Amino acid sequence: MMKLNRHYWRVAGWSLVLGLMLLPLIAMQFSDGVDWTPSDFIVAGVLLGGTGLMIELGVRLSASLSYRLGIIMATLTSLLLLWINLAVGVIGPEDNPINGLYSLLVAMVLIAALLLRGRANGLRNLFIATAIAQMTVVLTALLLSAVPLLLPVVVLNIAFALLWLIAAGLFHHACGAHN
Repeated sequence: MMKLNRHYWRVAGWSLVLGLMLLPLIAMQFSDGVDWTPSDFIVAGVLLGGTGLMIELGVRLSASLSYRLGIIMATLTSLLLLWINLAVGVIGPEDNPINGLYSLLVAMVLIAALLLRGRANGLRNLFIATAIAQMTVVLTALLLSAVPLLLPVVVLNIAFALLWLIAAGLFHHACGAHN
């Protein structure tokens, strides 16, 4: 029964990835407002496929529900941050050089998570530090006067910091079950 349940979630997850990839293709048939290039599909495929792969591998590291939810939360937060940043930019337009710090942040999270070998206590600390780093990026932009529309940018960064902290909280809860 457990194996069947796991199979169901895998099929559902990869079907979601496929469905998300097909949405712009279908929308392009009905709207001139959606105009994806082959490179857009490649980037989306890498992001969505990489997200699916990270979740699939990450949930195998522990049977703890909190740990698995922490992996899912951190991975989806990374995807959302990268997607927004690539699509429209977090700090002003996507070509603002400060936006590169968000991509660097996600890359550093991935490298650190691999170096931590999935240990719940290390991941908890990593995502607390990531929340702080998220706010440091926006503070840097503020100090450099590179932030248009100040309130929305700050609110968006606070929201991402909270998502990182939720992931940290899930790993904190998992520390008892997975060290």
